[in-house]
Amino acid sequence: MKKIVFFVAAFVAMSFAACGGSNNANNEESVKKEQKATKQDSIATAAAKAAEDVANKAAESLESVKESAKQAGEDLKNAAVEKANEVTNAAKDAANKAIDDAANAAKKQLGE
Repeated sequence: MKKIVFFVAAFVAMSFAACGGSNNANNEESVKKEQKATKQDSIATAAAKAAEDVANKAAESLESVKESAKQAGEDLKNAAVEKANEVTNAAKDAANKAIDDAANAAKKQLGE
C-alpha cells in the first residue's frame, strides 16, 4: 500500500512539475514577447516624437521664410515708391525749370 501511495504521490508531483515547467517556459516566452512589444512601442514613440519635432521645425522655418519674403516685398515696395517719388520730383523740377527758362526767354524777347 505504501508503494502505491508513494507511486501516486510521485506521479502527481511529476505532473505538477511538468505543467509548472511548461507554464514557466510559456511565461518566459510571454515576458520576452511583452518586452519586445514594449521596446517596439518605445521605438515607435521615439520615432513619432522625432517626426513631430522635425515637422514643428519645418513649420517654424516656413513661417520664418514667409516673414522674410513679406518683409522683402515691403522693402521692394517702399524702394519703388521712393524711386517713383524721386523721378516725379525730378520731372517736376525739370518742368519748373523749363517753364522758368521759357518765361525768361519770353521776357528777353519782349524786352529787346
